[in-house]
Amino acid sequence: MSNQPFSSDPRNQPYDQSTVPDYQAPYAGQAYRPAEAVRSSDAGGAHAQSQYENYVDGAGNRVESREEVFEDRNQSRANMRYWITTVTYFVLGVLEVILLLRLLFRLLGANEGNAFITFLYNLSHIFVVGFNGIFNDQALGTHSVFEVSTVIAMIVYALLAWGIVSLGRVLFAPVLTGHQSTMTTRRSRY
Repeated sequence: MSNQPFSSDPRNQPYDQSTVPDYQAPYAGQAYRPAEAVRSSDAGGAHAQSQYENYVDGAGNRVESREEVFEDRNQSRANMRYWITTVTYFVLGVLEVILLLRLLFRLLGANEGNAFITFLYNLSHIFVVGFNGIFNDQALGTHSVFEVSTVIAMIVYALLAWGIVSLGRVLFAPVLTGHQSTMTTRRSRY
């Protein structure tokens, strides 16, 4: 039983030089390179390229090398749309919760001498100050106030976030092309 976690790959068996017809020993320090293949394709914003080499190095070892690169510009654009949407809606959610708490505490007449209420009113005042004076706030009792300006601020910020997400969808929309090309090159060196 072997200490290796996987069985050996049958493609990587020792190279038998006698199976290669017309094998010539490589020049001093040079490698025998019988085949190399390069393939690339371009379709609808995606680009793929693969390269395969199979050769015998200067020490007589068979070397196989395969490299594949795939780049999808539409996937990059989709990732950008995702992050714009996620960050915008997260910020909107935090802002809406702060404004909703302000609205509820003002409506219920919370004690403004409380440290949390003072902190919440000071924090949320920054986001509501631009909407004060559009409509008169309605006093519902001695301490209760229905702040119409807070409701308007919540609506405006929700519409602004929706606009940012919609703009991100337009700017980072998938690139659709009717173009597709594939190129294959094979070279043999002896």
